Amino acid sequence: YRLRQKRMIMQKRIKVLCERDIPVRLFLVCLGNVILGFGNAVCLKTGLGADPLNVLYQGIAAACRMPEGTASLMAAAVMLTVTFFLDRRQLGVGTLVAPFFFSFGIDWGMKIVREYMWFPVNYAMVLTGLCVISFGIAVSIYANFGKSSSDAMIFSLMHKTGLEYYKVRWGTDILYLALGVLLGGRITLAT
Repeated sequence: YRLRQKRMIMQKRIKVLCERDIPVRLFLVCLGNVILGFGNAVCLKTGLGADPLNVLYQGIAAACRMPEGTASLMAAAVMLTVTFFLDRRQLGVGTLVAPFFFSFGIDWGMKIVREYMWFPVNYAMVLTGLCVISFGIAVSIYANFGKSSSDAMIFSLMHKTGLEYYKVRWGTDILYLALGVLLGGRITLAT
């Protein structure tokens, strides 16, 4: 009986702590995604590119004549829709909010970061951009407030197909690259 009482008291304390912690976690998700978007912009400004998902953003932006941030919102909307129909459990508050802050970060970075197209400065900048991206991802993960739209879709595909993470991830990355190139994105050294 005493053990059960202690467990119930502990559960109530954890629940109260999590409820108080929500604004901080939401702030961290937003901050992490602004940083992540900014890091992507730094990579794009080097002419060396970034990851396959950015090739898709570039392609959508080129085909629709819009900023990369807006293109990222369109891609996120598709990913969130797929996730909603495959496995709603993968969606969280952070998953729904993050694309807007990522979009802001990438558009902000594209406006204020100069282009660095000459060697070796562009290589140093792409490494800097990748470090900024990593830091943004780490802040978002630390918040533990939902997956990114891409990861939510990958995990929903994993649960639906029974495939391992790396297989689904490679498949989606190949799809992003193919669609991005068809729409006008570029495969570069960093990609």
